Amino acid sequence: MTENYVSAPQRVMHTLLDEISTGMLQPGEKLNEMELAARLDVSRNTLREAFISLQEFGVVARRPHRGVCVTLPETRDVDEIYQFRSLLEPAALQWSERLDAALLTRCVEEGRAAMAAGDPHGTGDANQRFHSAIIASANSVYADAVMVRVLALMRLVFIRGSAERHNFHFPYVELNAAIAQLAVEGRRVEAAAEMRAYLQRARADVRELLARA
Repeated sequence: MTENYVSAPQRVMHTLLDEISTGMLQPGEKLNEMELAARLDVSRNTLREAFISLQEFGVVARRPHRGVCVTLPETRDVDEIYQFRSLLEPAALQWSERLDAALLTRCVEEGRAAMAAGDPHGTGDANQRFHSAIIASANSVYADAVMVRVLALMRLVFIRGSAERHNFHFPYVELNAAIAQLAVEGRRVEAAAEMRAYLQRARADVRELLARA
């Protein structure tokens, strides 16, 4: 059972990644060691170990005279994220034996409902669940771990640019729907090709979003 052991710094790291990916922690926000250690019920040394891992992930940085802050992603971060996603997501769509097309369809319906309600955050959340479901189908703890990091960085990008384009995810709901339908029909090669084109468009959109923000 030792392979399932999670150390205290790892637990803290995953908690903070989750809080970043859900928008609870904002870009540029200072992480107060004393407050966080008390809230997470860990020592400050444990928290600092988690910060080191989060720095390696690129989601926090130590700033002179400010301490540890949530990062403000830049264009080079976007390029690396989409390069990775363009390799992994189409591959999972095409070859994964565990792809759950029904789950992808549910994520699309959640996105449509949020968009109809004029809820950009809910639409973005549904979009993240859609892509997480694709990666989860690979059934790889390594892919899942990297995707947690990727989604945290993507959330920071979208939060940073939301003032410029609060409905960023709206056009992607129907693009997700087209991919989900191809998966339902078993047209996996076409679904993978659609995802590659989708991610190329998204990369260009996000680069523009950051430039304007």
